[in-house]
Amino acid sequence: MQTLLQFVRAHPIGVSLTEDEREAYAFLNVAAKRYRSHTVISRQDDTDERIFIVKSGWGCLYRELHNGGRQIIDTPLRGDIIGVRAVDGPNYATLSAISELSLFEVPKRALDRAMLLHQAIGSTLTRAIARQNSILAEHLINAGRRNAITRTAHLLLELEERLAAYGLAARGRFDCPLTQQDLADILGLTAVHVSRTFGALRKADIASFKAGSVEIINRTKLMKLSSFDSEYLRLT
Repeated sequence: MQTLLQFVRAHPIGVSLTEDEREAYAFLNVAAKRYRSHTVISRQDDTDERIFIVKSGWGCLYRELHNGGRQIIDTPLRGDIIGVRAVDGPNYATLSAISELSLFEVPKRALDRAMLLHQAIGSTLTRAIARQNSILAEHLINAGRRNAITRTAHLLLELEERLAAYGLAARGRFDCPLTQQDLADILGLTAVHVSRTFGALRKADIASFKAGSVEIINRTKLMKLSSFDSEYLRLT
């Protein structure tokens, strides 16, 4: 069973540790924990001392709203880090599993100590967190300044790029377990509007989403439609 140490040494993360360093950071020998789909793993406003690193599957990070709705902030995917905070305090958002989700769970204090003592780990985690901040910024722009079809096109290209980094998307195709309601909660639209938007993309032979699978039919048109620039997703 792959440990967190083996995971962080693999491409595209690629942290290199000496034998002494591997012994010093025994917490990296933790194995991933599996959660069934729709399991709530860490709840908004609860205090949780765990940092999560996604090994496989699709997660859902969202804010619960007073009106009973929610805003999905991100869908954490393989390699993403969840739960890092500037200061101690309650969770900002709820983390749940969309599909079966496999997570490495690390005590926050142990990871903080490793970042301070080991430059490679600190640098790698800093890059990963900075990348996630860029993703959240793009999601904010999506919700605030892009129209429905543009924000949908942008999200599809982002998901493909993130999955392709780990070999989980190829030739414009990838599995996507998100429901229309999930997509609505990500994009700030209604489920009906999401359905109409995908209908328009499919009718124009640009992209298709059905039965849990996405196909990018005409990448050139989708890129032009969304003004997508993948620079914000780079890990190295």
